[in-house]
Amino acid sequence: MPKDVSFDTPGNPLANHPSWKFTTCPSCQTEAVRETDTLDTFVDSSWYYARFAGAQDLEERAYWMPVDQYVGGVEHAVLHLLYSRFVARGLRDTGELDLPSGEPFAGLFTQGMVTHETYKSEDGKWLEPGQIERRDSGLFEIDSDRQVTVGPIEKMSKSKKNTVDPDRIISEFGADTARWFVLSDSPPDRDVEWTQSGAEGAFRFVQRIWSVFDDIDETDNSAATGASDLRRASHRAAVAIDKAIVEFRFNAAIAVFHEWVTGIRRAQTDGSEAGSAIREAASYLAICLTPFMPHLAEACWERLGHTDLVSVAPWPVSDPNLLEDDTLILPVQVNGKRRSEITVSKTAQKADIEAAALADPATIAFVGDQAIKKVIVVPGRIVNIVV
Repeated sequence: MPKDVSFDTPGNPLANHPSWKFTTCPSCQTEAVRETDTLDTFVDSSWYYARFAGAQDLEERAYWMPVDQYVGGVEHAVLHLLYSRFVARGLRDTGELDLPSGEPFAGLFTQGMVTHETYKSEDGKWLEPGQIERRDSGLFEIDSDRQVTVGPIEKMSKSKKNTVDPDRIISEFGADTARWFVLSDSPPDRDVEWTQSGAEGAFRFVQRIWSVFDDIDETDNSAATGASDLRRASHRAAVAIDKAIVEFRFNAAIAVFHEWVTGIRRAQTDGSEAGSAIREAASYLAICLTPFMPHLAEACWERLGHTDLVSVAPWPVSDPNLLEDDTLILPVQVNGKRRSEITVSKTAQKADIEAAALADPATIAFVGDQAIKKVIVVPGRIVNIVV
């Protein structure tokens, strides 16, 4: 490599070198051009974490390093991650990083890939999803009307043309729907197959969420009080979603959203909850949606009458009293074998627990006409009926 390159001109300094690029081929002795792209793109991006941490201040870099969490696809784990670790050791050895271990990243999370079916024409050429039409008798190429061969589901790639145009997705469903589908379909460490039906399902849920805010009573601005079922559900949902985000279980968080929204819509329909509880639930919902569907979250927040951004609103602080269950599920045994279970209040007395166990339909069906000799109640633990 030449030692007299200049970095004054933008671009690759090797390509701008006056003589190194052009040489003589050692084999045929004719004019030749040297390859100037000498570093893999993964190598080029294997030092930026240190630059983000601080340009000149070694103490500042020491404060931020190592990076708390590295997220990348499987190919990153053997290419970019490998190069980054190599570069980090070089920076450490030259005194540019105070990094005794030499490891630039404290944690690694390997994400899955977005996959899609692959398609080939009759002459063996790869086809894009937008070039085919699905009919009852199979898939056909739109331009030629010839039948298309469906190949295996693989990682989206330009070479196999099994990519979905983001502009088309956004124009049809919106960016939030695309985000929601990718996050909801499977755990983030597994591959997710992009399907039209999956995107449509995510879009329908977007409409369901908006219906919550479309039916909000704007006149009720009172503070929510009490321990209603909806308030418990909302406070628990905020905690569960926060925990799922931290643990990279985004699909689990989305499952909580589905149950939560169903509960809010039920309360709005049957009038079982005060308007203040519904408004609190909607407020919590808008905030918790922000990491998943930021555009929808802002629209929902504005629908509640807020003039600031929901993205800067603090995460909901759940009331510890609303996080605790006030009921218990107790197993019911007959002659030492479990036959049923009952749900009772935590404060229920022995007599009330015994009555609930004897009135349980499954218990009645099993005991039948047999005489009950004794009922043993262990509060908070179990009910055993002796016949």
